[in-house]
Amino acid sequence: MVDSDIKITERKNNYKKDLGLWSVIMLALGGILGPAIAYAPVYTLAYAGPVGVLAWPISMVMIIPIGLVFAELGTSWPKAGGVAYYPSKSNGPIVGAINGWSSMVGYLFVGPVIVFAAVEYLSFYYPPLYVNGVLSYLGILIAEMILVLVFLVNVLRIRHMGAINVILTIVTVILVGVVIGALFLFFKPSNFTSSAVGGFTPYGFTGLFGAITLTVFGYGGFRQPVDYAEEVKNPGRSIPIAIIVSLLVSGLIFSLESLAFAGAVNFSKFDISSGSWSSFFSYSSPYATISQTLVMPAIVVIAIVVALIATFKDGVIYYGGTARVGEILAREDKFLPRIFERMNVRGIPIYSIILVLVITIVLVALGRSLATIIGIMVDGFLLSYAPGSISLMVFRKTDTKTKRPFKLPFANVLAPIAFVVSNLLVFWSGWTAVEIIIPLDFAGILLVVVHNHYTKLDVKYALYGIWMPIYLIFILFMSYIGSSFFGGSNIIPFPYDSLVFIIVTLIFYVLGVNLGVKSVNYINKKNTEKPAESS
Repeated sequence: MVDSDIKITERKNNYKKDLGLWSVIMLALGGILGPAIAYAPVYTLAYAGPVGVLAWPISMVMIIPIGLVFAELGTSWPKAGGVAYYPSKSNGPIVGAINGWSSMVGYLFVGPVIVFAAVEYLSFYYPPLYVNGVLSYLGILIAEMILVLVFLVNVLRIRHMGAINVILTIVTVILVGVVIGALFLFFKPSNFTSSAVGGFTPYGFTGLFGAITLTVFGYGGFRQPVDYAEEVKNPGRSIPIAIIVSLLVSGLIFSLESLAFAGAVNFSKFDISSGSWSSFFSYSSPYATISQTLVMPAIVVIAIVVALIATFKDGVIYYGGTARVGEILAREDKFLPRIFERMNVRGIPIYSIILVLVITIVLVALGRSLATIIGIMVDGFLLSYAPGSISLMVFRKTDTKTKRPFKLPFANVLAPIAFVVSNLLVFWSGWTAVEIIIPLDFAGILLVVVHNHYTKLDVKYALYGIWMPIYLIFILFMSYIGSSFFGGSNIIPFPYDSLVFIIVTLIFYVLGVNLGVKSVNYINKKNTEKPAESS
């Protein structure tokens, strides 16, 4: 890593370091406990049946190595929107452009997902908002109004936004605890074993893979402290604590939600066939619905209220994270026009925040439902997670001087595991999502054109990152020929498709690290020689 890249760019206004440990923990926990708490624990059951309860602890264990990778990166080089920063510095402009764009895609789709979820919850009381699986025109109008409100909170100074989030996150945890406790009053162990409801694995263990992929929508918020890193008072201490605590606490909450619903459900009261777990996909407010079938009107209201609060809070957090990704792309690598790096006196990237508002308003108008975009959003997240593992190992080999407040233990083992897990979850998400997100990510190469406008492109330096687009083509190809369980053509059946995928992914991990080291050494040497050439 080049020394000059570590320093924050000099400018008139900078980010304000207003976030203490408590605020950062609530930022991570608030980012995780968003709209997912209102339906994701039930949708994992819809994917897999009762065994779907295990998706939450399994995926938490899988995601922890990814979280620890970003804990080291975020504490050693605290950068706003850091997810879009590190791969560019470790592997050059091609990887940086694709990864930065992938981050933006994943983050930009969060806004529509969140407002769609909010309107779908409201439709429980006013059905005309959500008709035939899509938002009505009135529903879209309300969704756009919610977006504007989220925008207004994000133009506040970060300490005010952080304080609002702390309050809303605490309320969310308390209210979801009340819903869980109420459902456990009706818990029936037979729902997990009885053949009448399909037994523990009605769809086989393959359904568990789809359930595990879905959990990323919930757990993905763990990375928010990294995206707000320049606004954290003591990132070396606060960021790793926030990531670990938020994953453990949210994992417990999601698991209990799923367990409580599975134990309390009565299929006949839902008017669906006994054991038809997949039917729960059609319920946008399953916790309110089950509370209604159990004649608990107060819990119905609480379930809707907690969903709306969690959704709005999550929108505020992710909206700000998206704007910070846009700001870092403009400031550090010039992948976006430089106007988007400008800050106002409150320490807010105002033009980037406005850009996010404009794009999300358009996406909401075009998308019209949660189901149409959630898969794209999840895969965008996962693909932007993966290069962080390579960045960490490249920096370990090329930058030994930087102090690391948190250092990933057993990095030689955990970093490749994190890389494999990130990409394997993309593969498991299925062909329907992969065939959209991979071509969409390739559009990120166009950001190199903007980069070249501000910083003349060094072709040799850029080619050190050519492995990234090749690897994306491999993911697309494997998804197409892979198991029919994941929407593929079943040329390579399960589990051999996953085994092949893991082996080739590890090869690309080694390739990415080695080429990354060469790219950093190349550009450092070139920068060192510049003064001699000019003299």
